[in-house]
Amino acid sequence: MKLDPKYFNGFIAVCAILALLAIVYSTIRYSQKQVTDFRNNIAEVELDTLAFRSYTNPDSLNLKNLSEYPVVLQFWSTWSGKSQQVNEFLHEFSSEQPGFTIVAAAVRDGEEQVLEYMNQVNYDFYFVEGTEFYQTIYIPGIPVQILIKKNGELFATHIGDDTEQLKEKIIKLLSDE
Repeated sequence: MKLDPKYFNGFIAVCAILALLAIVYSTIRYSQKQVTDFRNNIAEVELDTLAFRSYTNPDSLNLKNLSEYPVVLQFWSTWSGKSQQVNEFLHEFSSEQPGFTIVAAAVRDGEEQVLEYMNQVNYDFYFVEGTEFYQTIYIPGIPVQILIKKNGELFATHIGDDTEQLKEKIIKLLSDE
């Protein structure tokens, strides 16, 4: 079969549009699968048994030792502006609305970068290394928050930097306790 040259450009345009649609569809499906896999994986984790290497304490930080208050486990990175904005929001919100603990789990950062950031911001967070756990449960991006009841049970997850939505979830977490 031979294609008439006058239809060639149209044919190529149709092929390009179909390829673009296939790429967009596949990307959306992949992203949705990542979120679903993450939520399934985190539901299976006994959160009160988690331990992270602390940046400020030679001992590990065990979440079971933080059972006095609910915990917001924030996965972030120094190279992510959105992560830093969420950290700032959590700092300000925890000052206005005390009663929860923030564990800031740095992902894919060197210790020097995290320590420099900690010294710059002086937030009242527990700063820990979170890369291994992040990779273990296939967290789909940064920033991501895991909200944990004070009894160690999963309350909710939040993916992204929508601080209004995160605020609503934290308020529900605090009222649930």
